[in-house]
Amino acid sequence: MPTYQKIVWIGLIVTAIAILILGYFLFLAPVSEKKATSLPDPSTQVKPQGATAPTKAETPDPTIVPLDLDLDQSDGAVRELVADAEVPAAMRDWSRQNDLVRSVVAAVDNIAQGLSPAAQLPFMAPKGKFAAMEKNGVFILDPRSFRRYDPMVNVFAAVSDKIWIHWYKTLRPTLEKAFKELGYPGVTFSQRMQQAFEQLLQVPLIHKDMELEKKVLSFAFADINLEDLNPAQKQLLRMGPSNVARIQAKLRALAAGMNRLR
Repeated sequence: MPTYQKIVWIGLIVTAIAILILGYFLFLAPVSEKKATSLPDPSTQVKPQGATAPTKAETPDPTIVPLDLDLDQSDGAVRELVADAEVPAAMRDWSRQNDLVRSVVAAVDNIAQGLSPAAQLPFMAPKGKFAAMEKNGVFILDPRSFRRYDPMVNVFAAVSDKIWIHWYKTLRPTLEKAFKELGYPGVTFSQRMQQAFEQLLQVPLIHKDMELEKKVLSFAFADINLEDLNPAQKQLLRMGPSNVARIQAKLRALAAGMNRLR
């Protein structure tokens, strides 16, 4: 395979995986939401637990060629390459969508602001719907709802941190180009990605039943501390403690790697 084709293939895979990280937990039936939290300072970086700040800049990797694709012309060539690549079936399915890079960037931007990116990623909706059940006279979030997301979390966790960072470095110019189209002065996509990570890393791990209050058309968390989370955070919370823990562990590792790229 020619070098350029390999680079383009990497570009699509990181795009699909970015969708996996930041989109798969955002498609449950809506629960009563309050306004999103304010946008973090763009200069804020995630400080992963247990991570030590780097003492020197990372040495450039000579094997990585940063990819600056034409956003309007990238989908067709990448789709053909992915069809023949050894990747999870879900990624091949997602690659059939149009305007993937722009969709990912818009989804990340929404999450960074505490909003759901469901409108950008409708094809990521899991099978089944949000479910509540009655237990001891109160409604709780049905733990069986969590399992809908296991396959996606398994794929996410299976990709090594080294590969994730390699993909990000390769596609970074294209991601920045797409983010620039959104018109935010003085903010980069790298900073926005860090803000999105920060939003998700603030979600608490709840190992007990999560009680719900029945509203007219939906449910809300009975615990005001949970109900006060922003829409993106509450959607992650509904994935269940096991999936939240796995996702957050991966995000902390990736955040540390991304901080070393600055």
